[in-house]
Amino acid sequence: MSGSVFSETLQEITNTKLDELSKRRASFEEAKSSMLSSVQSKPDPIERLALLIDGVKKCFAIKTQSGGNVIKGQTKHPRLETQLQSLDRFLAQARHDPSVSMRALADWEKGLLGHLDSQSLRFQYASLYGELVTEWLSESGDKKGRVGADAMGEHGNGEGEDFEDVGSAAKLKSRSEWESTVFEPAGVDIGTLLGYLDSLFGRDGSSVEDETSMKKRQALNQLRQDVEAFEAELASPDQFREHNLKWTIQGLLSSDILTNEKREVLKDFMGSPVILSEIADVLNMRFSALGSWNWGPGGVPVEQRRKINGVFSIHMHEDLLQAIFLQYIGVKWSVFFKSAFNTVRNTRGAWTSLDKEIPELELRRLEYYLGPINTKRSLQKTRQSTYSRDYFVAKLLRKDNQVPDFVDGEVEAEYDSTSRDSIKRKRRSQGQAPRLQLASRAARRSDAVCGEDTDRRYTRSLRAEAEIDEGDEEDDEDEENEEIVVKNPMQLKQQLLHLLSTEMAINTRLHGELSVFHAMFKDWDILLPHETIRTVLEFFGISSTWLEFFTKYLQAPLQFADGGDASKVRRRGVPSSHVLSDVFSETVLFCLDMAVNQVADGQPLWRYEGDLWFWSADQQITIKTWATVENFASLTATSINEDKSGSVRITRAKDNDTPMDEEVLLPQGEIRWGFLVLSPETGRFEIDQAMVDLHIAELGQQLKQKKHSIFAFIQTWNTYAATFFSSNFGTSANCFGRHHVDDMLATHKRIQQQIFSPESAAGLGSASSIVDYLKKTIEQRFNVTDIPDGYLYFPVDLGGLDLRSPFISLLQIRDSVLESHDSLFEKMFEAEREAYRDAKALFERGAIMKLRKRVVDPTWQPESQEDRENFLGWDEFIRYREALGIVVQNRHPVDVFSVRLQLMQNPAEQSVDPDISSQTHRSLCQLKPGNGPIMNTWLKMSPYWRWVTVMYGPEIVARFGGLSIVDAGLLPMGMVGLFREKRVTWKD
Repeated sequence: MSGSVFSETLQEITNTKLDELSKRRASFEEAKSSMLSSVQSKPDPIERLALLIDGVKKCFAIKTQSGGNVIKGQTKHPRLETQLQSLDRFLAQARHDPSVSMRALADWEKGLLGHLDSQSLRFQYASLYGELVTEWLSESGDKKGRVGADAMGEHGNGEGEDFEDVGSAAKLKSRSEWESTVFEPAGVDIGTLLGYLDSLFGRDGSSVEDETSMKKRQALNQLRQDVEAFEAELASPDQFREHNLKWTIQGLLSSDILTNEKREVLKDFMGSPVILSEIADVLNMRFSALGSWNWGPGGVPVEQRRKINGVFSIHMHEDLLQAIFLQYIGVKWSVFFKSAFNTVRNTRGAWTSLDKEIPELELRRLEYYLGPINTKRSLQKTRQSTYSRDYFVAKLLRKDNQVPDFVDGEVEAEYDSTSRDSIKRKRRSQGQAPRLQLASRAARRSDAVCGEDTDRRYTRSLRAEAEIDEGDEEDDEDEENEEIVVKNPMQLKQQLLHLLSTEMAINTRLHGELSVFHAMFKDWDILLPHETIRTVLEFFGISSTWLEFFTKYLQAPLQFADGGDASKVRRRGVPSSHVLSDVFSETVLFCLDMAVNQVADGQPLWRYEGDLWFWSADQQITIKTWATVENFASLTATSINEDKSGSVRITRAKDNDTPMDEEVLLPQGEIRWGFLVLSPETGRFEIDQAMVDLHIAELGQQLKQKKHSIFAFIQTWNTYAATFFSSNFGTSANCFGRHHVDDMLATHKRIQQQIFSPESAAGLGSASSIVDYLKKTIEQRFNVTDIPDGYLYFPVDLGGLDLRSPFISLLQIRDSVLESHDSLFEKMFEAEREAYRDAKALFERGAIMKLRKRVVDPTWQPESQEDRENFLGWDEFIRYREALGIVVQNRHPVDVFSVRLQLMQNPAEQSVDPDISSQTHRSLCQLKPGNGPIMNTWLKMSPYWRWVTVMYGPEIVARFGGLSIVDAGLLPMGMVGLFREKRVTWKD
């Protein structure tokens, strides 16, 4: 169903239900008014109650037997049915028993009047809900009328509307810059690039033949053979079938390619086997004639779309069959290259692992002094596994039916230094590097590791082989056999910040410093040269048939749908949001990954597409890695965005003795992500309030555009304030500390205060909060007063407006976050000292000899008699603390491995507890089973909705007689929910 038809259908259903609602409400109020007049005219309380009981039965259409007794289970008011059934009997007692008090009669009367008032209120809010839906649809319809509708959705924007008129200066500038680059080929020196690729894979013609070069060539040859075999697999007939069309379409639905109208059409396709069969036939014919494929006549329409972060992007809008065809091909190649590149990474000798083997002699020495060594409990293994699982060619898919998870509003905030002079560049003064608070150096001194005899505990722990039951990572070889939870782009970027913060804490404690750079390629998708893509693909063995197809895909004839010039052939960049574009991007960047792997001795380039992060305790390695990135950019005719690149050296020393000539060898900007900037003074990510101010102003402008519709206003608020801001403040973790949560709470408070202040450019009037504004607006437009807070926060399926609060989620985790991680390291250092004392005592007593029987070579011993008789030194004991489990203490050693786990841990949400004796909890249990966020099973509810229920539920129950604000059958709530899934359109 197209977007326009959907809106019209929703409006028609809403009007029909509103008409029926109006009739029911009028009938109820008429019966209620008449009955209350009769009741009030009766002075006798018993007669009043009798009239009231009969009147309530009529108002609520309660089914009764001929004698007036209630027939239960015939209406949607079971509690009222039970109460009326009881009151019939109590009334009979009151007629005969003079001991029935006047207070009891008054209470029964008050209870029935409460039911009547609640039902009147439910009718009022049901009418309000319908009016809000009508307002929303009318506002959307007016907007469509202004810009024109596209019934087939071929050229629509994010709301199923036609393209926006070219307006703002920023939009014009963005389009002009885009057009000035993508239609001109880049100057790529293909010969030099091929030489670079040859050298990466040991084919540089060097006279010195070593095993590493041979392994690299073997890996390349295997990759080429795999490509050939995969192409043969794709050549088999009938590639398209119903089952793979479904996951292809599902992937398209989750992408940013389609308009809302096209999404509705594809959803209809999914439910029709006949249509899927016809599509498969057409696409199989198209696939069998791959050599003659083209984009079709007239060019591909393109749209300029504004994102929530203010960036204008260009989106192609091919027809649906073309989109399905390209999606399938992109997915197949993506899954193939993911597997093929993993094969290269797992080839020993061709790829250097971060988790290196300890030299045999040193491992024998450790076993001689300590007994069996736990090699699984390794921080290095964990680092390697995290990189391999989450960041190695991350945009490539692991399997065909993998569907990316995108949330509207989860977009990284754009940093543009040229537009914000108020945001100062960081200071880089020689000799003034950031200094973190110094911890006691006694933790690493050998003179502080003497202690009492603890043979028994140490021996028992060794015999248990330090079994690991927390955070144990599988080796790379087992990785593909696991059920891996694939993180979405925002989760991966948030995790990167946690990784960096954790590594800063660990490395400054263990090595004294950490050197970091962050860089982004400039307009990677827009400027990536086609010659670079083709050269790399050909080098990896892609055949001429597929190369020609890929070239046609890249060189699409493009034309803006607003008219203008004739179509032009694209010469640079890749179509955005397409899986096949991700394949080309990751294939080229895999070469950078391999180059960094070689120069950084296995230390990974933490990368999500063109967003690069690198850190090392050795600044020289960081400098060499940065030079490798710059060299790659030069050879591929791409460039680094200097405004979005920066570096910092975090050190625990008082002075930074880094030479000036080393400082300039790294990018000179700040380390930034979203609204966060890495402070060189504190070594922590902090919220850039000046940048937040700019987006507060932008949020005000967006809300101003949506103020004519309450639903649209709330959807915009939820997406921008609750999702966009929250995402760009960073996800809370122990490595960030509790102060980060407090900063987020304070900033969210400031956002509301500024948006709804009289001085705000949004022009929304004066209000104390979003809730205050919405209440005042609803009162002004619909004359509904005394609105309960829960009406705004409750979910749509219960008749609420689904306003989201960022404060609730933050307050649920605040007390779970570590206030400071200093104590973690102090405990770790103490545990290491204790482990050293235990091991030394065990060695000196000769008890270690029994444990040596379980090592690889029990007969090995040091050559020197002095070494054989004296325990190893402290420095040797802790030398491999990041590669081995040197602290053995039952099943939960306190070591650098456990410290890393705790620093990376996201805080647990502390749920509120229900009062099971409360009316709110009883009302919760009376809800019908369903999948709504507030449901009749407390344990299945998320902590957020438990909080909302406990905080706002009592008032809702008191006002409406239950947690359902309106009768769902009276309104098209299901269709409203579907309509609200449409993505927000952001104004210029």
